[in-house]
Amino acid sequence: MKLNIGSTDSLAEPLPQFREFRAPRGHGERLIQPELSRAGQSISENRERAEAYPPELSSLRADARAQLLRDAGRYTSAYRNVGPVPTADARIVMAGHQPELFHPGVWFKNFALDHVASATASVAINLVVDSDVSGVNSIRVPSLSAHDGSIGYTTVRYDRGTAGVPYEQSLVQDRQLFDTFDQRVAEALAGIVSRPSVVPLWRHAREAIQRCGFAGCALAQARHGLEAELGLNTLEIPQSVVCRSDAFASFAMHILRDLPRYHRCYNGSADRYRLAHGIRSNAHPVPNLRTEGDWWEAPFWLYGNQSPRRRSVWVRLSRGGKTMEISDRDKRLRTIENADDPSADAAFASLSSPEFKLRSRALVTTMYARLVLSDLFLHGIGGGKYDQLGDLISAAFWNLQPPEMMVISATALLPQAESHSPRDIEQALAALKRRRRDLVYQPERFADSGELPDQLIEEKRSLLASIPARGHRSQWHHQLTELNRQMSSRLRHIEAELDQQFQQLERRSRAASIWNSREHPFCIYPLAGLQDTFRSMLHVG
Repeated sequence: MKLNIGSTDSLAEPLPQFREFRAPRGHGERLIQPELSRAGQSISENRERAEAYPPELSSLRADARAQLLRDAGRYTSAYRNVGPVPTADARIVMAGHQPELFHPGVWFKNFALDHVASATASVAINLVVDSDVSGVNSIRVPSLSAHDGSIGYTTVRYDRGTAGVPYEQSLVQDRQLFDTFDQRVAEALAGIVSRPSVVPLWRHAREAIQRCGFAGCALAQARHGLEAELGLNTLEIPQSVVCRSDAFASFAMHILRDLPRYHRCYNGSADRYRLAHGIRSNAHPVPNLRTEGDWWEAPFWLYGNQSPRRRSVWVRLSRGGKTMEISDRDKRLRTIENADDPSADAAFASLSSPEFKLRSRALVTTMYARLVLSDLFLHGIGGGKYDQLGDLISAAFWNLQPPEMMVISATALLPQAESHSPRDIEQALAALKRRRRDLVYQPERFADSGELPDQLIEEKRSLLASIPARGHRSQWHHQLTELNRQMSSRLRHIEAELDQQFQQLERRSRAASIWNSREHPFCIYPLAGLQDTFRSMLHVG
């Protein structure tokens, strides 16, 4: 995507060409753009681009990356063995996701991260986005009915309550429910998957929950612990840790000091993105940043332990930018004096507390990770799609050419999925629908049933042989409809048979959609099968 760097007069410019990414559908298929073999070249080109970054960014990179390596090494070593962590000018490749039980296509990105780092002599760091709002504390598990053996879904919970708050605030409420999650998932999968990966995963999860108590933390550490058993050599760090760093404070203050201009770049870029994609809603892909009086909405979230639900950050600048007020317009308000001086960065960093947790929103999170922390960032399909908007914002606000990113996803299906082909069932359903339509409009096609008098068939044949001219077909059409009705009424038993076949095919279609879904959580799959599938996809081409 070619960008007009540094421009804020966005709607007057030609629209950029955005890349489209589509999820692979077949088992063992992958999406990797650009190809893995180009990763080393992308890293080198991105490092060259970084040399031309404005001073406010380039001056941050060395300290920010050194701190990232220290913090990621310290965090990861709390629950798995970590070798020596480079502290010099190491190449860094990153990826990131929410701490949840995602589908195999997302997990494949972690294997690709390890692969790219190994192939390019880089350090691999996965960012755990724990400021996102946690969803339901459960997964839907394919299961067989004890009544008739049909496949459906069973909801299996690992906790109760706390949904709707950021992952870093989601304390586990029911330890017994959490500790027995793997057993209940395995029971629900009986007859479908005999050795689901949730069993080895949850051994790590029970250890992790004792360390941290938070569901998101435990899920991420359990997955990362399992990855260590599989030989992946990556580090991890929560976004909440990154947002407490001094380097991030400096990055955030560059945005907040110049927030009115950031608004123009952000909202103008979002408007261009909507125009290019034909999106009418101002809420998608992200809402525009707002102003209320002399308060400016900032691209950050604010929350704390006593009131953990996320609220927007608002900033008011006064005295020519010397005084900065930061608030959630509710219970939290902090003031920074001499905000226009670089020394105010430390004052901003010191605001962090259990009741004042300021976290970046998604586009700023990846902006910081891509421009400051890493040499190559691996996105999934959703991130790759929407971070093209982030590239527009970065180009306009920082006056630079954004670094190249890599977009990765894959599809892995359940064992036995090949025995439940949706295409075969769709073809059978289409043929059955045609036969049901024939019962109404061409019932003579069922003459072999022996139920239709020859007289009715001959009358219809005669009608069709003498179609009146236009404007004179009313009586003719009435006669044709009546003949079809009379013949159809004699074929009720065939209609009943077709209805029964249709219901059976619809049940098979629903079953096939479950067998062939790529959205099942990775923890229900056999671990060895997933590992083999990922390995083969990483070595294609």
